[in-house]
Amino acid sequence: MANPDSLGSRNVATTTVLFPYGCNDSSCGYCNVTVGNKSYMMMASVDRPGETLLGITPDDYKTLLDRGWRRSGNIIYKPDMRGSCCQEYTIRLKSSTFKANSKQRKATNAWSNFVLGVDYKRDQAQKYPITREEKKRKRLAPFNVVEKIHESEYATLKSKNPLEPAHKFEIVLEENNFTEEKYKLFEQYQKAVHNDEASESGFKRFLCANPFKPRYSVDNKGRKIGPYHQCYYLDGRLIAMAVLDLLPDCVSGVYFMYHPDFSQWSFGKLSAVREIALAEEAGYEYYYMGYYIHSCPKMRYKCEYQPAEVLDPECYDWHPFDDSFRKILDSKPYYSPSLERRLINEGSDTSAALLKSYHINTRQGINSTYDDTIFTTDMSGVAKLEDTKPIIDGTRILVGRKLAVAEMIAGWEDMPVETPGSAKHKIAEAVAALGLELAPKVIICLAIGQ
Repeated sequence: MANPDSLGSRNVATTTVLFPYGCNDSSCGYCNVTVGNKSYMMMASVDRPGETLLGITPDDYKTLLDRGWRRSGNIIYKPDMRGSCCQEYTIRLKSSTFKANSKQRKATNAWSNFVLGVDYKRDQAQKYPITREEKKRKRLAPFNVVEKIHESEYATLKSKNPLEPAHKFEIVLEENNFTEEKYKLFEQYQKAVHNDEASESGFKRFLCANPFKPRYSVDNKGRKIGPYHQCYYLDGRLIAMAVLDLLPDCVSGVYFMYHPDFSQWSFGKLSAVREIALAEEAGYEYYYMGYYIHSCPKMRYKCEYQPAEVLDPECYDWHPFDDSFRKILDSKPYYSPSLERRLINEGSDTSAALLKSYHINTRQGINSTYDDTIFTTDMSGVAKLEDTKPIIDGTRILVGRKLAVAEMIAGWEDMPVETPGSAKHKIAEAVAALGLELAPKVIICLAIGQ
């Protein structure tokens, strides 16, 4: 057996270690299909005190975001876009190029006016008047996102003059720890907005779990890295909260909730603009908005944040998320520019037939079996089984707390990689889903220690 040090055992604490669940079929929250949402899932942390072996580094998670992955608490997952009822496209925008539209500007200004109040604005004009030239400059100046989102904050207001606004509005970026106040906000939001019940355990699992190694850090540019709660306080009361992942070069929006008492203030727009401003002000190049689902009307608002980019689900390059791309989605629920380009260039009869049907969900309505894998389902955007064979022998694995490489498994050489459920197939599946470049950096956990 190889020397454990040569396998990097001393660095397990700083290396991504993931436990593969495999393919998963579940009900769809977007179209209410009972079994139509398909994905490949891995666990990135264990909900047990003191258990630190599993975890994903922020850099590796950012790499997976750019391969169409996302997380729900401590579970990371990659949707099977070709095999699911609703196609989940990864979208992002460059924070420095964002241009707020009239609706976003209106929502931001309306909230500021509410926080300041009529009396504050009147007293400010009387006691601290500005020159005519300054009024003209403000009127003609373009909408500055960072400046606008701060203008209603209490600290900003008090830095300008001693007047008291109608409300004390504060934003606090804090670690994603559980508090009773946060849970109560979530409970009220779920009931009023989604007509759904909430549980404390579900809230902790979904919005307070931390799958990262290290849990929190600062990168070489001084930027915060890790999962955070951006809390909105009005007169000392928690009224809204954004769940964010601060990652190398991006802010990734995970979830947002607000108290139903404030539903009139377009908090969805306010939160997105604020998160874009956070990215720009703190030096994160991109803002990731999560998934866009063209067939879901509730997702259409994401089209309003421009200029945005959409991830090609096959080759993982980025394309403008513009009207022309969305128009294609009207007729092709699953669309990959790179795959379509390849099929056109091939020009064969087979390619022509595939070009007509590849975007149609041919597996919808077919009952999945217990041994479905990313290879048997022809999952979109993953490596082929044969492409994983040169890599899987040397894949680092963790069994309990013992580090090894895959080829050390008893009977490995004679184990059929094509057999679903075998250790060799599970490792090949993980390698294919993670990608051939990232997989060698990751440790695959085959059994969680007791």
